[in-house]
Amino acid sequence: MTRTLDCVYGRPKGPLPDDIASTRRLLGMTDESIRRDICELTQWLRDQPNLPNTLDGVELDWWMENYLVMNKNEVERVKDNLPVYFQLKTILPEVMTNRDPKTNKEMIKGYDTTLLGLVPTVMDGGRKLAVYMHREDTPTSDYSPAGIAMHLTCLADLYLAQGIDHTKLVLVVDMRTVRLGHLARYPLGLLRRFFLYAWKAYPERVAQIHIINPPAILSVIMAMFKPLLKAKIRKRMIVHRHFETFLEHVPLKYMPKDYGGESPSLIELHEAWRQKIIDHQPYLKNCSAKHRVVDQKANVEASENNMSS
Repeated sequence: MTRTLDCVYGRPKGPLPDDIASTRRLLGMTDESIRRDICELTQWLRDQPNLPNTLDGVELDWWMENYLVMNKNEVERVKDNLPVYFQLKTILPEVMTNRDPKTNKEMIKGYDTTLLGLVPTVMDGGRKLAVYMHREDTPTSDYSPAGIAMHLTCLADLYLAQGIDHTKLVLVVDMRTVRLGHLARYPLGLLRRFFLYAWKAYPERVAQIHIINPPAILSVIMAMFKPLLKAKIRKRMIVHRHFETFLEHVPLKYMPKDYGGESPSLIELHEAWRQKIIDHQPYLKNCSAKHRVVDQKANVEASENNMSS
């Protein structure tokens, strides 16, 4: 049964969950530094005439704290990236509109032709493991990169609302089922805009990208994607011809049980996030509709209402 959650997200009462608290410690954040930086950032936000003063569906201080985590606890980095977060709804309307896994055909195709699992257990150093692959026995013509892009932005929006529990991602790309037909499905214009703007709006840190089971067409894949990546990310890509070399970087126990690990299966992890995004549609619709640039008059009225309340 689908349960739709409609609430306002905020900082948990009492102590933070262990992984969320650990993430802050790893970034050098303290209660005092968080209060100081959030005060500065919320005031800065109020001074921006074209950015919203409040965020529907989430307490602004809590959201800003998580955005600070996503930006490596760097205040100036937040100020640089935050306008792009609000502009993204107009820069990438085909990604940021109607992100509903039950009704959006592109999202449905994305979910039904791929598997993307986020392993719940956080590894040492605050690293979170993500595993991605194309499903076997699904036609390449059904693959939807736009649907995957929608899913990724939903993941990021929910982490910003509920609490970020990691400092960086370790991405495992299992390429054993990749075919040339998948590459033909990528709209290059959308791909460029997504890598340029979405990654700035949601500046998730990527520690490593591990490619396992590389196919014969690996050089074609690399030629397509490498130019879109920053030089520092390209240097963090590692191709593994043998699974044993991959295990030198990621302990087997963290991998899904499909690979011999102790985590839930890849499809279980994938479907859990699909359901989570369905459950949190009210908030995600708020993000698309309200977390965007506004005109100056609307911001002035919002400020006056906040002052009078």
